[in-house]
Amino acid sequence: MTLEIVIPAHNEQHRIGRTLGAYSNDLIGDDLRITVALDDCTDQTRLVVDQHALRDHRVRAVEYPRLGKGGVINEAFRRSDADVIAFVDADCSTPPAEVELLAETLRVTGADLAIASRWHPASVLPKPRSLARRVASAGFARAVRTVFGLPFHDTQCGAKVITHQAAERIMPLVSSRDFVFDVDMLVTARALGLTVAEAPTVWIDREGSRVQVLRDTARMAASLGRLWLHHRIVPVRMPARGVLDPPPHDPAPSPAGPAPAAQEGTVHAS
Repeated sequence: MTLEIVIPAHNEQHRIGRTLGAYSNDLIGDDLRITVALDDCTDQTRLVVDQHALRDHRVRAVEYPRLGKGGVINEAFRRSDADVIAFVDADCSTPPAEVELLAETLRVTGADLAIASRWHPASVLPKPRSLARRVASAGFARAVRTVFGLPFHDTQCGAKVITHQAAERIMPLVSSRDFVFDVDMLVTARALGLTVAEAPTVWIDREGSRVQVLRDTARMAASLGRLWLHHRIVPVRMPARGVLDPPPHDPAPSPAGPAPAAQEGTVHAS
């Protein structure tokens, strides 16, 4: 099984080196690729990544115009040919071993996606987040469950793993490029009848976060509203095949009449 880990990065010269060092050292094997998706970086992030690529052939940088975090993840996922694709934050909040565990969760459960949850009872957060961030995170999660009916406790944790087949179906239908990319991906997965496993994780709150609770809470609320409206106006319909697959041949009906329609799949949280 090949695994590609995508790390979105916008001007991360001071943090990306530590993250690449950790992932290169802790994850072994040539069936791994680490792609840093550069989101219109204007600092030395590309130089830092290239230096790591000289030491580890599995590391590479891919440059994009300013698309936002969700935009560069989407583009990187759509270009990937790996069996399993993951994304993690550039600050190494998710230790490398946790990505391997998420990939193993896909294999064991047969799910199409596996998402890390900081709110899972078995999760470990060595450094607690501030009260303001905990309240904002809990409020956002509740809003997502209320507005979209998603059963997950933590849609925003920056560690998710998806099969190649699921990515091929989901990513062309995801329109969000900002904070709510994760929600859009999960809403689309549900509409396509794909399965999602929510798993406990180890998550380390790093210094230097760019999240500003008051400002970003308002932005995320506005983005949630736009996403809700988008899915109301242009809902994702449940296809019985991949988005890019040709229509199946329609066999002649049997004397007993047409076969019963298949049941749509549902998204499950574990």
